[in-house]
Amino acid sequence: MPKVYGTGVFEFRHPRAAEYPLPAEFPAAAGPDKAPASTGGSITLLDIQRDRLTRVAAKHWGSPAAAAAFDVDLVKKIYTDEIRVEGRGRKTVPLQRVMILEVSQYLENYLWPHFDPDDASFEHIMSMILMVNEKFRENVAAWTCFHGRKDAFKGFLWRVLKLKDEDRTISMAEKTNYLLFMINAFQSLEDELVRETILQVVSLKLWHTLSFGRIQMELCLNPELIKKWTKIKRKEAKEAKKAGQPCNPSEMLENKFLRNLIEEFLEILDSKVILSSQDGGEESVFNESLSGQVDDSSVLYCERFMEFLIDMLSQLPTRRYVYNFGYFFSSITQHR
Repeated sequence: MPKVYGTGVFEFRHPRAAEYPLPAEFPAAAGPDKAPASTGGSITLLDIQRDRLTRVAAKHWGSPAAAAAFDVDLVKKIYTDEIRVEGRGRKTVPLQRVMILEVSQYLENYLWPHFDPDDASFEHIMSMILMVNEKFRENVAAWTCFHGRKDAFKGFLWRVLKLKDEDRTISMAEKTNYLLFMINAFQSLEDELVRETILQVVSLKLWHTLSFGRIQMELCLNPELIKKWTKIKRKEAKEAKKAGQPCNPSEMLENKFLRNLIEEFLEILDSKVILSSQDGGEESVFNESLSGQVDDSSVLYCERFMEFLIDMLSQLPTRRYVYNFGYFFSSITQHR
């Protein structure tokens, strides 16, 4: 009987589409304190040994004694100076910098042991997202280190969901990396630790963000869900009363997550993919003179979003309620 890959926690050998686009060239290194001299998507042992990040790793998390002292500013500096991408283009991370951090076990030895769901900075969370994405790109077990602190991992996923609600400007590369992380998470539903939290954003409670008429229509078409829907509403009202707050399910983080992603995608598709012409007017997408006016970073984001949406509609644990929620997506599209 042929073996089916992807059915266990540590099976990552099946090919994944969610990978970083490789730039044509990498800048050559001019000295030991520069980026590696290798080109393409590989680095040599000599490149790693000479790199400044290797020395930083040895000093701050290369030993248990060094890793015990956590420096918040160091995490921000590494993210800002080494692994954040600015500007337009299909490059979302400096691949070799992330590879060196992965070799040094930046996530396992420094980021995760010192992660606090209440106090972690934006740079800390985004660094963890990038390191998890890199593990998936290399087809290695990405969630292994999280299993020792299950409660903290749930806090991490909730902080990831909250990133879009924070009053902070997020670049297109960061939005794309965020989407890539969500793709990887929903492709890891075989891992119980991931599944328990991530499936909450695609549960029946997702329908709270639909219009009242749409909900009634869906419940009439699916009468077996009426009892479950009533139970969910009662539970939410009871929790809101206990907390002394008004009950507004449509504003709950897990309920509005997918809707917010869809609205963000439509906004980028409308206003970011096709750049404005030099005279301030908008060009038609079919205009041949539009050559060079397409924002590659926005196009990549839209590609990732479609990959994410296809995953939602193709997996048994996610497609039932997302499929019905798709009417919201189609209705918005028709009005644009």
